[in-house]
Amino acid sequence: MLSAVITALLVVVMLLIVISLIISAWRERRRYQQTLAARAFTDESASPLKPRTTAVLYLQDGNVVSVEAPKLAPPSFTLPSSWYSRRRTLVSLGFLIMIMLTLFMQGGLAGETLTSIGRELGISILSNTHPVDLRPISHPLPDTASIRLVRIDSAARNQYYTNYQWQVWAYSSCSGIAMEMVMNSYGRHLIAADILQEELDLGVWNVQLGLLREEGIAMTAAHYGFKADLSHARTLQDVIDIANKGTPVIVSVRDSHYYPGGHIFVLRGGDGQNVSIADSSPVNFTHMTRAAFLGMWQGFSAVLTPTNS
Repeated sequence: MLSAVITALLVVVMLLIVISLIISAWRERRRYQQTLAARAFTDESASPLKPRTTAVLYLQDGNVVSVEAPKLAPPSFTLPSSWYSRRRTLVSLGFLIMIMLTLFMQGGLAGETLTSIGRELGISILSNTHPVDLRPISHPLPDTASIRLVRIDSAARNQYYTNYQWQVWAYSSCSGIAMEMVMNSYGRHLIAADILQEELDLGVWNVQLGLLREEGIAMTAAHYGFKADLSHARTLQDVIDIANKGTPVIVSVRDSHYYPGGHIFVLRGGDGQNVSIADSSPVNFTHMTRAAFLGMWQGFSAVLTPTNS
């Protein structure tokens, strides 16, 4: 969230600098037009013919009947060189270039940055930029766990027993909530604190680091009557096929701009271009391109199924 706010402020500052430069150029043009008007008034009040002025003489019977000075088009407007060399202009242009470079280095002004701002600050930006794709994706089979699965917000107060858990555990709760979403899709009625407390008791999770080892998912799931099939051998297509057949799959992703420190969420379906996910984090991605997912995926997947099924 903080990175999105900083990026938004940089964009605002960049726009203010651009507006300032436009206003400065407009004032220079206005000053130029006023100068032209003053010169025209001076010319009209002076004698009709000046030295070096070419006139057109109209003769009739050998006498001059009228004098017409040629109409000269005013010179085109260009900003004077002094405008570019002003200290304020140079500083503004330099600062503008620095902001643009900063934004592009953070992930691309037209892509990841705007997407992050839009999702975290509530701005609706309709685009097909990485990593969000708004095209419809294939749906899992009806009346299956993948369809029944409901996204849980890690920051929801009702997911924790106490205010302390809500304020402290929420930041590293992704493994517990991922298991909660899957198990509840099979008819359980758990909250995050139920699973996180069990992970804590088993020694496979702590507040600072989150899930300590992958087998902790299998150990915790077994406590609630679920079998966990853990793997690093499945391909993305394998995982999508499993989810589309009705079994949601828990996956982990590495540290990234969107998920500092890494993250665990649930993949619930997909097609040839996109994946559908249930994400407990504030970013709350629902769809992601396959390319974006593969760029973050660590290859780990866990398929949880009830042991009595």
